[in-house]
This record gives sequence, structure tokens and C-alpha cells, in this order.
Amino acid sequence: MAILSTLLSVSEPSGFWITIIKAFEAVTNNYVLAIIFLTVVIRVIWGLVDIFSKYSQQKMNAMQAKMQPELEKIKAKYANQPQVMQQKQNELYRRNYGRSYYGSCIIMLVVMILNLVIFFTLFAGLNSMAAYKISANYDNLKYNYENCLNVVNEYVVNNYDGDYNNPEVKDLFSDYENLEFIVEINPENGEQNISLVRKNGEQNEVVYTCKYSTDFSRVDESVTPSETPEGEQPQEAIITSNEYIISILNKIFPVYEEGEEIGSKEIVLIENYQPELDAEGNQVVDAEGNPVYKPLYLSQAIQNVAMNRIENVYDVNKDSFLWIENIWFADSPFQDSIVDYGTLKSQIGSANIEEGEEQIYNAFMVDLKDAKNRVNGYYILPILCVLVAVLSMYVNTLYNKIKNKKKGITPVKQNGKWVQIIIPVLLGIFALFYNSVFAIYMLVSQLVATILTPLQLFIVDKIIDKTKKKEEDKVTVDYSRKF
Repeated sequence: MAILSTLLSVSEPSGFWITIIKAFEAVTNNYVLAIIFLTVVIRVIWGLVDIFSKYSQQKMNAMQAKMQPELEKIKAKYANQPQVMQQKQNELYRRNYGRSYYGSCIIMLVVMILNLVIFFTLFAGLNSMAAYKISANYDNLKYNYENCLNVVNEYVVNNYDGDYNNPEVKDLFSDYENLEFIVEINPENGEQNISLVRKNGEQNEVVYTCKYSTDFSRVDESVTPSETPEGEQPQEAIITSNEYIISILNKIFPVYEEGEEIGSKEIVLIENYQPELDAEGNQVVDAEGNPVYKPLYLSQAIQNVAMNRIENVYDVNKDSFLWIENIWFADSPFQDSIVDYGTLKSQIGSANIEEGEEQIYNAFMVDLKDAKNRVNGYYILPILCVLVAVLSMYVNTLYNKIKNKKKGITPVKQNGKWVQIIIPVLLGIFALFYNSVFAIYMLVSQLVATILTPLQLFIVDKIIDKTKKKEEDKVTVDYSRKF
């Protein structure tokens, strides 16, 4: 059962896009599918808006093609008089475009600005969500681990006066392979409990149960409250959550000073537990040729049982999609799927990191990384984003080329070829360095735009043809009335 933190280090973001995404997520029960469906809806709606921009662009292109012969004459005639040439070109533009030129420019500018607003607001929202999810997933793992340690400690303290060396404690954890931690909801009060359970055939023996907690801070009863001015409450010494968990860590996992032999402070459960192997997997022998065995320590047994719980929680709650192990990181072979401490600290913010957090992180996340860490991708999303962006532009160019050839129109040489390079590159950079969720949004957005582009251009052409026919019919009617 997944237990979500109620005391997250990063608060859950809100806002227009986040609210809509959560609504889609409630239906799909999957964040990536929610993003995909949202993107399709955005692009379809935006496709209707974009028709106005494409209509304005087509009108300008058609008028430019109509003026091209006169522009060439002006360039030839006033080649040695740049100022006069510019003046004549401006006069030609005013005669042909009139106010429609500025109207078309305004429409395209408004559409472009709205497009950028959608892009960057959604980008900011998904980045905030990534920081929240990374923190929430870590907190979930952390609280599960802390509760496992707390159950063990409460069991030993309440039954054996805190003596971890008690024979019954050692006997219990010697059978660690049959131990597990289970989180359940108490049917009587709805609270979440965590139990240490010993499997015994088909029956599970509950060894000890505690209330599942996300806050282990408490009053330090060993410290006398400090004196305060008359009329005020005495100040009590508070043990923070991290301080309490670290105190348990130091009981279970001995801290060694420099020069001390590792293992000398450990509680041994089984003396000769496993054969010791060298780097090549061969049995290690002593000077007399006898095989060397490794002992089983109490700390090792407790950690194994706790990590079984942590690995299970990680598998159930990890946000993966197809080849991407963690959608909140970039699709890159140089990105780990499990958050490292430096990244976690930057996401949460140093000011929000409680003292001792790194020690707790290292207590279980290092083992989790050894067991579950993978490369987070293979640059597939960045490459696809670039290729689909290029394809989208190619489809647009190809459609216009086929249309011009069919109608016998000489295409106007277009400026801004650099746009066809820089846009795919920028999309690739965003996909390369930011979370995979946003890369999926960009990819799906480009795919839908590519599919809709021929339909949009077809509709625009039909509108232009219809408008042109109306103008021609009007001219014909006016001409006939003169006779």
C-alpha cells in the first residue's frame, strides 16, 4: 500500500494548467496519459485559432506574389538610388496592402504571443510539478523507512528495555528472510498502522504494530524545561523528527571512529553465515587454506527487511512510461532514475532541508540506488521532438509547393529560413535538459500540429478562393451595370 506524505517538503503546485491536468489525471489515472490527452485537446482547439494566422499569412503571400513583378522592376530601375527604391516599394505596399497589411500582422502577432504564453506557462507548471513529485516520492520512501526503524525500536524498547543484544531479538532477526513490514488501515479508527510480521507457513504472526507517522518530533523528557518570565509557559526541549530517527540509526548501525575495525561494534546473529568471495567471485581462504565466512549482523538483517518494504513502495509508486524510468527527469542515459541528494536538495531548497537529512538519505537511498537505479532514457524524446518539428515544417512547405504548382503560381522567396533550424533545435534543448513530461507534451503537440496542418491549409485555401470568387463576382456585376 502506498502511503503519501502529509508533510511534504515542497507544497503541491496549483494554477490553471495544474488544475486541468489533475482533472484529466482523475479520469486516466496516469499522469502521462493526462498530459497526452490535454495536449491533443489544446492542439485541436488551437488548430481552429491558428487558421486565422495561416489565413493572414496566405493572404500576405498571395499579395506578395502578385506584387513581385513590380518589385523586380523597381529594383532594376532604382538600383543606384536606394532611398528612392525604398520609397517606391513602400508606395507599392500601401497601394496593395492598405490596412489589411497591419491587420494581418496584428493577427499573426497575437496568435504567436498566445502560443508562447501557453508554452511557457505550461512549462513553468510542469517544472513546479516535477519538483513537487520528486520531493513527494522521496518523502514517501523516507517515511516508510523511518516507520520501519521505529517499529523495530519500539519493539525492542517496550519488550526488552532497549537491549538490541537480547537473545530473543537476535533470534527474531536471524530469521529475517521470513520477516516483512506491512502497512494497513485500522478498520476501527481509519488510522494507518505499520506492523512487523513474521511469516509462518500460511499464517502471519504480527510481532509488533505502531501507528504510521510522518512526524516523529517529541518533547525530550530528559531535559528540564528552561526558566521563563513569570506568566509564560516554560520552554520544553523538542527532539525533531530527524534527530529521533538518527538516534535509532545510531543504535542499529554503529558509528565507527577512525582506526576502529569495521564490525567490531556490530551485534552478530550468525557467525559463519555466508562464504566470503573475492572480486572474481571465488571463495576467499585464510593463510591455512580454510574457507572464510562472513557473519550476519543484526543491522544487516534489519536493513534487509526494511529495504524489502522500500523497494516494494518504489516499484508501486514510481512514475515511469515506456522506456523512461522516471518521467520527472530528462530522457537521458546520463540521468539516474533515482534522485541523488544534490538534486533533492536543489528541488526542495537548502533552507527547507532539516539538519541530518543527508544521513537519513544515505541510510536507505544508497541501497535503493544499488538495487533499482537505471539510466533514465536514451535521448529518444529529444530526437523525436527535433524530427517531428522538422517534419511539421516540411509538411507545411510541401503542401504550399504542391498547391502553387497545381495553380501555376510562382512561389515567393521566403525570408527567415533560420526559423526552420532554430525552432527544432530549441525544442530539442528543452527536451534534453528538462523533465520528460514536458518533452512528451512538446512531442505530442508537434505530432498533432503536423497532422492538422494540411487540413488547416486546405480550409484556408477554400476561404481564400471563396473570398476571391466573391470579389470577382462583385467586379463582374459592377462592370455589367455600366452598360
